[in-house]
Amino acid sequence: MNAPLRTFRAYAALAFCFAWVPVMYTAFTLDRGFSDAQYFLLWSTYYLSMVLAEVPWGWAADRWGPRPLLLAGPAVLAGSFVVLGHATLFETCLLGMALTGAAHAMISGADSAYLYELLRLRGREVDALHEESRTHLWRLLGVSFADLAGGLVAHAWGTSAAFDLSALVMFGAVLLAARLPVIRVAHAADRPKLITGLRQGLSKPGVLWVLSWYVIVFVLLRLGFQLYQPTLIAVGQTDLRLHGGLLAALNLVAGLATLLIAGTHRRLGEGASSLGVLVLLGVSFAGLAGLPTLGLLPLFILQQVSFGFLQPVGRTALNKRVASSHRATLLSLQSLLARLAFAGALFLLGGPAAASGLRRLDAAALPDLYLGLAVSCLVLLVLMGVWRRRTLDSESAP
Repeated sequence: MNAPLRTFRAYAALAFCFAWVPVMYTAFTLDRGFSDAQYFLLWSTYYLSMVLAEVPWGWAADRWGPRPLLLAGPAVLAGSFVVLGHATLFETCLLGMALTGAAHAMISGADSAYLYELLRLRGREVDALHEESRTHLWRLLGVSFADLAGGLVAHAWGTSAAFDLSALVMFGAVLLAARLPVIRVAHAADRPKLITGLRQGLSKPGVLWVLSWYVIVFVLLRLGFQLYQPTLIAVGQTDLRLHGGLLAALNLVAGLATLLIAGTHRRLGEGASSLGVLVLLGVSFAGLAGLPTLGLLPLFILQQVSFGFLQPVGRTALNKRVASSHRATLLSLQSLLARLAFAGALFLLGGPAAASGLRRLDAAALPDLYLGLAVSCLVLLVLMGVWRRRTLDSESAP
């Protein structure tokens, strides 16, 4: 492995280290007194902000190269984390979450586009899944360490310290991004316009299925993730050290799961590997519907194995189907659609659902919510399986 790839992996290990994530529910609801509806509104704002910024940043990466965004993203995130860590007004936190979403969108898609172009320029496109998986492993190892450190720091010095730690890590990511080599992009005149590039990419066989699968799995995983802390609290586990340690262990599991991707993909193929992720999620949610009679850890692990597969499989499947001229734009669209769908799901939980009785995610409300997620997995598994059988055959048609 050459120096740019080593630097890129190190960058990935830092750029997504949000050490405040394992204590985010406690930080906003228990420490500052925000309601669950306000908590969901904060996250809806974050995802809606990402949605608005995703495609414009992707287009900018295609036009001027992804490296400037890899530099700017962590720098802006550092500032937004400081705001989120010390603001007490709900409106200020809303602004901080909007800034976080916009900054996160800078590196969402641009990182994968940079990696694929780095490999393409060296004639190594065949290694894309392997390198995406290894990069995701390093990313998750960094997240695992951040989760553990965030829980310990929050327990010792308060949840605001976890936000400050995250800001420091972002500065480290900026320094690493500055060491990445510049990738030359084609002259702007040779690149298709934004709408033209999107239309060309979406017309490729299989692209719509890949985008839909990514969106579905992303939403299910993120809903499950948002329920981790409420689930632990519902069964009486309130120690923030436990929360941070558990999320660290689970992200480590997700990282180790990436080591299985290449072998699984080779044996089962893209379709079965992708649909198998929905099976794992369905089993996890069905088990959690029995809260708290069944062990939580094995069921959480199933979700994290699925998370380990999401980005390497989803991004590589899209990368191999689209052209370099609009690669970052399509990757940003993939992320945009996923986050838009999740923002809608959070709005349903924090808005109308809250008004109709879901004011607190507790032991009484969680089982029904988990059961609904399990049924959704089953229905979506059937629909996606039928769609793949009927439409993706066109990729191999003469």
